[in-house]
Amino acid sequence: MVKKTNIILFVFLTVFHSLTAQSNDFVKAKNVELDKLRKEISVLELELKSKSQKEKESLNVLEKISHQNLLLNKLINNLIEEEKVKQRQIERIKSQIDSVENQISNLKEKYSRYIVWLYKNMGTQYLKYFFNASSVNQAAVRYKYLQYISEENKKNLNRLKESKNQLSSLKNDLNKEVDDKEILIAQKQKEQSILQQKRIERKELIARLRRDQNAITNEIADKRRAEIEIKNLIAKLVERERQRKSRLLEKKAANPNFAYSNDYDNLANFSSLKGILHWPVKEGKVVRKFGENKNERLNTITLNYGIDVAVKGNDNVYAVAEGIVSAIDWIPGYGSVLILTHKDEFRTVYGHLSNINVSEGDKVGAGTQLGKVSDSLEGNILHFEIWNERNFQNPELWLVNK
Repeated sequence: MVKKTNIILFVFLTVFHSLTAQSNDFVKAKNVELDKLRKEISVLELELKSKSQKEKESLNVLEKISHQNLLLNKLINNLIEEEKVKQRQIERIKSQIDSVENQISNLKEKYSRYIVWLYKNMGTQYLKYFFNASSVNQAAVRYKYLQYISEENKKNLNRLKESKNQLSSLKNDLNKEVDDKEILIAQKQKEQSILQQKRIERKELIARLRRDQNAITNEIADKRRAEIEIKNLIAKLVERERQRKSRLLEKKAANPNFAYSNDYDNLANFSSLKGILHWPVKEGKVVRKFGENKNERLNTITLNYGIDVAVKGNDNVYAVAEGIVSAIDWIPGYGSVLILTHKDEFRTVYGHLSNINVSEGDKVGAGTQLGKVSDSLEGNILHFEIWNERNFQNPELWLVNK
């Protein structure tokens, strides 16, 4: 029974240490990402502080604040994810502490039974225990049995000592993880406070810039350039996926037994959703259609790779289909942009987002809330695109008729 308990504990510890190593690797990677985000935020803050009062009333500053908001949003999401990892680690340590405490309790019970047996069978009459034997063989058996239980007792005492040391170490680990989690919570709350202040600054600046006709004209010009940026970003994602598949095929060629699964292949069929795709917002009006659009007021023509949907306020934005978050980036003109990759190289693009609550690499289901529609000089307008590899699609041919 003792041997079986030790085996179970050994397996438990092996799995625990493996999970701990994975968690530590994850935390290290997240810390690298957090440092990078903090540096980018600091650079933008220095640029903003260096502006004169007149320069601060510009579209350029609005874009920098919007970019900073996205970075802060990413930073907070990373802290939230790291906090979850810490909580899982705390739960694992607590579970192991329970297991070790149970083992200590069992070992103490065995030791108590040994002391009681020793007192009942021998007490202070050690030699009498052997002389009362009915034969030499019985005396030899008693001697061997006494040796056996003495050795077992020594082993149990050693196990008890080791378990107590391990328990002490685990409790130290638990205290460290709890302290780390509290630090993460404090950092998250601090960054959330900064983000809230930045959102207020952004809102006030938008209200002032809406009175500036040139600022509106420049924002529309940024949108024209943003379409090229999105196109380039899509091309990078397509190429990255092509290289990933190529590496997997090379491994398969080198080792026929190599098995791999493509996460995207396991997603719901996107191509079958044409004409019945759910809209990314609950309610809204298409104010800029797919293709060329002429702004009568400004007498400008822009090429739209998707559609622009005006909503009443800071409405929620939802994933139109099951997919994986493959990019969250900031592009002048469309602000925070999120791209989902779906099955068979389909991708959906969501521009003008705020309050993004997912991270790159996350798998999301159809209808998952991705964030909210951000404000702009033209109002709360979601930019939405559909791509198949490098080919942009007319979203209105895919979305269900309202």
